[in-house]
Amino acid sequence: HLAATELPMRVLLLATFRDDELPNAKELRDTGGRLWRHRAVSRMELEGLNDGDVLSYMEAAAGHKLDETGVALAHAVHRETDGNPFFLSEVLRYLAETGAIYQDAAGQWMATEPLTPLALPDSVREVVGGRVARLGERAERTLSVAAVIGRNFDFDLLTRTIRFPEDELLEILDAATAAALVREVAGPPRYYTFAHGLIRHTIYESLGPTRRARTHKQVAEALEDICGNRPGSRVGELARHWLNAPDNVGSQKAVRYARLAGDAALSALAPAEALRYFTQATELSKRVDDPDPVLALDLAIGLGTAQRQTGDPAFRETLLEAAHLADEFGDNERLVAAALANNRGFYSAVGATDTEKVAVLETALRELPDALPERALVLAALCSEIAHGSPLERRQALADEAEAIVKDSSDDTTSVRVLNHLYVPLQVPHLLEPALGRTTEALKRAERVGDPALIYWASMWRYETACRSGDSDELDRCLEIHGAMAKQLGQPVFTWGHTFLQAQRAFIAGDTDRAEMLATEALEIGTESGQPDAAIIYGTQLIMVRGQRGTMNELIPLIEQMASDAPEISPWMFGSLLAKAHVEVDRTEEALAHLEAFAAAGFDLQLDQVWLSGMVDFADAAVECEHATFAARLFELLAPWHAQLPSTGASALPPVSHYLGGLAGVLGRYDEADAFFSQSATMSERMGAKFFAARTDLWWGILLARRNRPGDIEAATALLTKSQHVAQALGYGNVDRRATKALASMGC
Repeated sequence: HLAATELPMRVLLLATFRDDELPNAKELRDTGGRLWRHRAVSRMELEGLNDGDVLSYMEAAAGHKLDETGVALAHAVHRETDGNPFFLSEVLRYLAETGAIYQDAAGQWMATEPLTPLALPDSVREVVGGRVARLGERAERTLSVAAVIGRNFDFDLLTRTIRFPEDELLEILDAATAAALVREVAGPPRYYTFAHGLIRHTIYESLGPTRRARTHKQVAEALEDICGNRPGSRVGELARHWLNAPDNVGSQKAVRYARLAGDAALSALAPAEALRYFTQATELSKRVDDPDPVLALDLAIGLGTAQRQTGDPAFRETLLEAAHLADEFGDNERLVAAALANNRGFYSAVGATDTEKVAVLETALRELPDALPERALVLAALCSEIAHGSPLERRQALADEAEAIVKDSSDDTTSVRVLNHLYVPLQVPHLLEPALGRTTEALKRAERVGDPALIYWASMWRYETACRSGDSDELDRCLEIHGAMAKQLGQPVFTWGHTFLQAQRAFIAGDTDRAEMLATEALEIGTESGQPDAAIIYGTQLIMVRGQRGTMNELIPLIEQMASDAPEISPWMFGSLLAKAHVEVDRTEEALAHLEAFAAAGFDLQLDQVWLSGMVDFADAAVECEHATFAARLFELLAPWHAQLPSTGASALPPVSHYLGGLAGVLGRYDEADAFFSQSATMSERMGAKFFAARTDLWWGILLARRNRPGDIEAATALLTKSQHVAQALGYGNVDRRATKALASMGC
């Protein structure tokens, strides 16, 4: 009569019965209201509680809500016990008695170590062991072999391994089913599963090490008989059984199958599983007589790839070592494979060139004949690696050769990989039109191939070109595709990239709270997964947030630190940020010092991904300082790109036309300024960019008030009032302050 809300008491009540004491199922219900009828119920037949029920039970038993660690413990216990009330209570009791879980000073339940796999209490061993023993010796042998095969096992493999007559084996399995030890799997016939994971675990652990290893070998040999030379989807099973087999022949097969299983896991987007196979195979290969150096190279490349996909920064060293060994052996095919695998999808780090990776790519390139697809891939990867700190002419030459190789190729996969690598190193204003064509083609081909990683990168670069050209519909379409691929891939580098891209989209929308939240989340993901530029990308995004809020001047020490952390980025880029930060709080002398130094260097900002952002930041300072000489030169440099938006995957600033309007106003060219501000306002409205629009309205209103033609004061008042109201509502502090000041000067 206990209510479903009294879950812990119901669980404990059911778990305390012995098998021969449980009541008839006629009146016994589980937590979901299901009813057992017509026969007595075994403790092992009690239907499992779901994950939420187990969590509720553990919280009630603890007397408090479980924290993140406690919830993880509840999930681990459910996973190991399948929620069976008897197993659940016995395992929890055992964990508490052995100190595997304990209550801390605050009364919170904690685990002393990861709980996979969970230890087996003697009570569970006794119940399962007794149930198996009652079925007889041949049934014990059958279930032992089945436990070695796995939680799920198929009748054909069991028959080939144990070599009992089929009819006898079916009778044994029927008896085991009646004893609630196994059950047939719904769907294809001749497939079974252990009723609970702990049943299989108990039987498996009851085997001695020698018997267990020998049985694994027997299962592996039987499975080879079934598969022949085409293991297909069962290669992982073959690897697992041979990895647990006892002799050197088994070790050699284990290495081979583990390598194949690792490759299959990578293809199936299961990098953690691949990492396990490659790690086991690598360790085992060191103990095999007469190891194969070529196989060792393949294992190293597979291991490095799996490390990269799981977010382990050790991938760089693993793959560099593999490349150097391949070079020593004169194996250029594997040198190329290692060099190409040592890449997360774009350059190694923002603002820093990985000279070791560059050297490996250049070595691989020297041995590759012209016109080979592999040559195009190496050229493109090299172009990407030198995206910062190299002349545009060199990057363009590498890109041109790579594109020429794949131009008319029907190999979509290679073509997309090449085109994706070329986006960032050629991300400069005068190459926007070719980039629009290149990214459109890459995304179309990637979707035709259907590879989620290819689509992820193609949609990212297509997103960025759409952003730079102000195409908000295409921008949002590509961001949605990008997010779907990141979710499907489930790898840290992809989750990180999508998160900071979402933050950038929030900057464009002018939502500083959401932008900061996403930027912080991206930092955490990037740091945990060993992304070398996670901090500098976060720093860039934090500067964007503070710039919109009007508190960027507080980050001057951070900007100076970023300059030292990104040596390949031109120091003038950080000079532009410092100039902008100083004018924000009206420190025009400090801002002018940076402008003067930049002018003395010939306004020569390195032509790369961040050129346009750096130039408009200098323009921002020149406008606020009202310096006509600097304004004239900056206007000349920026005018050709009036229709573009300065952005990277991490940052976004108002349209170039916004800055041209400000520069033209400083130069007294009011009508040009009016036209540029109109262009900026139109683009900002089209993109839903609230901060960009408010900033443009501020400068535009100040300009019209200064021009003071008929109707200008009224228009200026409307623009400044609108800017002020938006800034106050959304927290754009500096825009609010300056709009209020401008309105006051007009007597408003």
